[in-house]
Amino acid sequence: MGRYWIVLAASAAAACSSIPQPGHIPQLLDGWFHITQSGAGGAEQSSVLAVEQGEGGVRFVQTNPLGVPLARQIVNERQGWRNDGFVMPNAASRRLFAAMLPMLAEDGGAAVYPGLHRRSTADGVCFSRNRRILWCTVQSGSGWLVKLPGQTQWTVVPLRY
Repeated sequence: MGRYWIVLAASAAAACSSIPQPGHIPQLLDGWFHITQSGAGGAEQSSVLAVEQGEGGVRFVQTNPLGVPLARQIVNERQGWRNDGFVMPNAASRRLFAAMLPMLAEDGGAAVYPGLHRRSTADGVCFSRNRRILWCTVQSGSGWLVKLPGQTQWTVVPLRY
């Protein structure tokens, strides 16, 4: 009986921390972005993100300023999120990419995550599951601010070329 509760608790914890699977992949605006991650300690990390929609889904490739891959993910409706290539999984980046899907959708992204509650705020939109906020996005100047639980936030600015 004790083993049952341990398995149940582990499954519930995994479900709460998992990245939501999109129910619909919208037509996206492909592009390049400068992204900056900042946390509670004040340290910042800048990187470059390429987003490309293809036949196999949407590919997100995040690199440091020298071009070294930090995260590579593909998402599609059949398989959900998965690693692309041999780069180690990067949970923080995957959460950012999940938040960016509705932001980059040409139609506003309302149907991307049908299992999540979407709530408009005075300056943006928040997504939650089981009354737990997963992320909030705010239009900020020429880009967006993505706020995650735990005081982590990302600034996302399109690169013009």
